Amino acid sequence: MAYLFWDVYNATLATPSGSYVTGEHPVKLTLTYLRDFAAKDIVKATNEQWQHLGKQALVNKYDAQLLAMWPDIKKGEALSFVTNTAARGTFYHNGTELGSIDDDQFADSFLAIWLSENTSEPALRKKLIGQ
Repeated sequence: MAYLFWDVYNATLATPSGSYVTGEHPVKLTLTYLRDFAAKDIVKATNEQWQHLGKQALVNKYDAQLLAMWPDIKKGEALSFVTNTAARGTFYHNGTELGSIDDDQFADSFLAIWLSENTSEPALRKKLIGQ
């Protein structure tokens, strides 16, 4: 994914079947960052994407939990989000578990940033879901 002329991250999506169906779990989304980012900037970008998707109720709702969980990211590091069959997700930093958010809405809302038909990055979405 690139923003303006900066490369931000490479994204990969994995599912047990190898194909993605909206709302089906488990899934694993991994972002491998191509530059350094402070956790607060990743949280800010998450909120901006929820705003873009019209999910106003989620904007700033999880800030404290995400800031407590996510580290600052260095170039080459990966942040993964892995859901289980019950659509509950856990975050990992370079394979080390960071934690999860205990909220039924969170996993699908977080994944929607990349996988919703209304994402701000439709070309990335198509690549992630194999279209």
